[in-house]
Amino acid sequence: MNASPSRSSRQLPGRANLEHLRNEAKQRLRELRVRDATARLADAQLAVARAYGFASWRQLKAAVDDRDRERVFAAARAGDLPAVRASLERGFNPGTADGSGRTLHQIAKTLGHEQIELLLREYQERDERSEDVRRAVEAIQHAAADGRTDDLARLLDARPDLLDARGVDLARQTALHEAARNDRMASVRVLLDAGADVRIRDYGDNASALHFAAHFADLEIVRVLVEAGADVTGAGDDHGVGVLGWATCLGRVRHDVAAYLLGAAARLDVWSAIALGRADEVRLLVRDDPSVLRATMSRNEHRRTPLHHAAAMNRPDMVRVLLELGADPHAVDDTGGTPLTAAARAHADPAAIAILEGAGARLDLLAALTLERYDLAERMIRENPARIGRDGRDTIALHLLVAAKNAAAVRWLIEHGVDVNAKRVLWDCNSTALHVTAEHGGVELARLLLDAGADPSIRDDKYEATALGWAEYCGQPEIAELLRQRGAAT
Repeated sequence: MNASPSRSSRQLPGRANLEHLRNEAKQRLRELRVRDATARLADAQLAVARAYGFASWRQLKAAVDDRDRERVFAAARAGDLPAVRASLERGFNPGTADGSGRTLHQIAKTLGHEQIELLLREYQERDERSEDVRRAVEAIQHAAADGRTDDLARLLDARPDLLDARGVDLARQTALHEAARNDRMASVRVLLDAGADVRIRDYGDNASALHFAAHFADLEIVRVLVEAGADVTGAGDDHGVGVLGWATCLGRVRHDVAAYLLGAAARLDVWSAIALGRADEVRLLVRDDPSVLRATMSRNEHRRTPLHHAAAMNRPDMVRVLLELGADPHAVDDTGGTPLTAAARAHADPAAIAILEGAGARLDLLAALTLERYDLAERMIRENPARIGRDGRDTIALHLLVAAKNAAAVRWLIEHGVDVNAKRVLWDCNSTALHVTAEHGGVELARLLLDAGADPSIRDDKYEATALGWAEYCGQPEIAELLRQRGAAT
């Protein structure tokens, strides 16, 4: 706890930083040594700390760190790129989270401050460790992921300092993340016994090992991590749904994990309540705050509404409840899709589709193609061929169907004249369908697009990279090799 400055102490400057204070301590040391040649830097630091009203250099440093943290997070929220850059250059840890659990990177992504997002991504990807250390980290993480506990224990005995080291891949996860994500209880126990920190978030999703366990691992691993002190709420992850949301909203509904987390103080929100089919809780949430019906998920889910979510989670009863509460069946997500489109993409129960159609929703091109209603899709294109042209409102269907790896529908669009080189915004990046294959895989889809005239030299508008650059960055060697064979360059 910081000491309160005395009346005779100086006030810290509003823009105080550690570099300034270290220089001040060095100057004080020179002054002290005029009187006492044996004076040490620690003596000078203590003198500086007391001059500002703090009992120790450590307390002074903590106060300045707190100020810098507040300033840099305020700068990130305001979109102040120079201020964020200056803090990072002074050594601010990009993995630091604010009170909501979000890092600077998460804040920039959420608020659309693209240049700050790119700067933080650059800092997060830096890895100045020696090759020997990188190999040791990889060995530890592979052993944890594979469940080779004897090897894991031996490797940790040799390098205990690497217990919580971040990996060398883009996500920068720890060995504990790897063990949880791969459902390796024995590895989790070895790591926890060695003192692994359950609070560390990865850089890819700003998620802890508990987030991954809630989605991928056995309930017992979830229980062990919570008992070891993991944050059961886990706010601030990239999906914006917390640990309970990872157990229920990201394609799987894990009722056993959800029940345990709720018993351990997790709280329902509209997303998890919908996923779990808790109609009464949904009604209470809307009663207390009607704007919940217009809430949106993260960009990872294309900022879909609760009604989109209910449709995508194949919850006909929740679709009906939300419509009764006033949800808009015509609301669109970031892709322009309605809740009916979400239901079609999820191959939802026909009852959900019927309920939405009964509320006035109509199939769009993407929904028609996903449901293999080619007769309807044919009629749409015949009436307006430009809808899948360079500026067409439905050209994004190509990108989404590529992401879904729906080769039949992609082939249909190509045969009907879709512009394979048109850019569309997905996940805040304006890119081509070929870029999408490079991110999500699907070498046959990449070949199909290339054969149809896709241009591998086109660069996206955010990272200014070609599809080959994306393939190399996202670890898609087959697609990268195909693109090189077709003359692509980064």
